[in-house]
Amino acid sequence: MNQIDPIVLAYLASWILSTRNALTPTVRNQRVWRVATVLLTIGLTALTAAQMIGSSLDKDGFLHEPFYLIGSGSLLSLAGSGITFLLVLLGLFSRLCAKLEKGQWA
Repeated sequence: MNQIDPIVLAYLASWILSTRNALTPTVRNQRVWRVATVLLTIGLTALTAAQMIGSSLDKDGFLHEPFYLIGSGSLLSLAGSGITFLLVLLGLFSRLCAKLEKGQWA
């Protein structure tokens, strides 16, 4: 049985988080969440397509592999995950500042 790569699990977790926040109407920065969701969706689709296409070796010894899908999918997924990570940090920081402002955390 094939093992799932931890990086793919991290991409999927950030995709689920960004999709949930992009579709919730009361979330701040909803447009940025949507951008992260689109980047992650396109990136994960490209990585899945590269995996499904696979690679082959012809009789002359040339490797045929969809390198453009691997590179672009990785970069788009990394960008979407980075935006998601920054938005999560921004949300945590704003909650912390709100608690400090109200004097609830001393």
